[in-house]
Amino acid sequence: MTTRSRRVAFRVLSGLWLVLAASVLVVLAAELWLQYERRGDRIASERFRATNVFFANGMELNVGNHSLWHVRWQEYEPGAHLDVVAGGVRFVVQMNSEGYRTHEFAVPKPGGLVRIVCIGGSTTVAGRTNDETYPALLEKKLRERFPGLPLEVLNLGVSSVTTEYWLQRLGRVLAYEPDVVIQYQGINDISWRHLPRYAQAHPQRGRAYRSLLVQRLFPFPAEELDPYLEETFKTLGTTAGICRERGIAYLGATFAAPDPEQTRGEFRRHLDYNAEYWMRRFPMHSYATWTRIVERHNRLFGDFAWRSHVTYVPLHKTLQDPALFIDVCHFTPEGIERLADTFVPAVAGLVRDTPPGRRWLRATPGGTEDAP
Repeated sequence: MTTRSRRVAFRVLSGLWLVLAASVLVVLAAELWLQYERRGDRIASERFRATNVFFANGMELNVGNHSLWHVRWQEYEPGAHLDVVAGGVRFVVQMNSEGYRTHEFAVPKPGGLVRIVCIGGSTTVAGRTNDETYPALLEKKLRERFPGLPLEVLNLGVSSVTTEYWLQRLGRVLAYEPDVVIQYQGINDISWRHLPRYAQAHPQRGRAYRSLLVQRLFPFPAEELDPYLEETFKTLGTTAGICRERGIAYLGATFAAPDPEQTRGEFRRHLDYNAEYWMRRFPMHSYATWTRIVERHNRLFGDFAWRSHVTYVPLHKTLQDPALFIDVCHFTPEGIERLADTFVPAVAGLVRDTPPGRRWLRATPGGTEDAP
């Protein structure tokens, strides 16, 4: 090799090393910037926690307080009681003798009574008081629609549980002789059932996603969760099928979350940080990523409901206002009431179709199958 050739080769190699070094510096700078943004998200979330009494006391609002459990994240202690005042707001939780946050109820069911049972996780059991959970509010609103009809709504929600949990305990639920079963779930299956298994199947991607820059450059392909989400729908389909075999009406629902297009400022940064908690089994830091997963879940839920002939309420289309939420899935007290309102029309239709409901319609002056 001539002296000139060696010089050219040296210059080329030097240039390549400079480009490589510059690229490494750019990557490091980008990663550091994203880490700095993440720290800002954490600080914003802490400020939100400090100023929002419902998020700050989420363990009370969503009934996860340690003192309430017989077996944590499985069963509440029968008769457990919690009464705390925080930020000028009173949170009161009372479990009945069966270990549920609902009033006492008779077994066997009294004749002529329409019994509606709500199953799900924290979004079912949540509320400042027992009377402010969505099942309790639903009961109140249905009684206003059907004055004189013996009717009750039982809240059997248990914070953090999945659809598998309820399928395994469906015998106990049906022993309470419900006429209607309402199931509102989604987030616990995604976070505690599917993402851990996805992480186990994709360890290299999981390691790569520890980098915020990799997450930003290569967004999570939500469609890869489809086979896992289908397992949730299979579980729901089995639950609905067993209810149908027993002559019990079943009502499902899509999963609601704050509309990312409407979220702004500090609350959006709070959602980014909060989403990291729900996706911690497969490290991701972005509410946009979480939104894509939930949107995928809701789209597939509609397909499942159509092919399985499952009646459902598309809650995600109605409950989108960020003002109704305290995080990526849990509601403010106003949001909980809106949740009950959104269920009312579909549940009222199922109530009218029960034998006591039909008798009530015939006995009510002006009552028809189309009664409001």
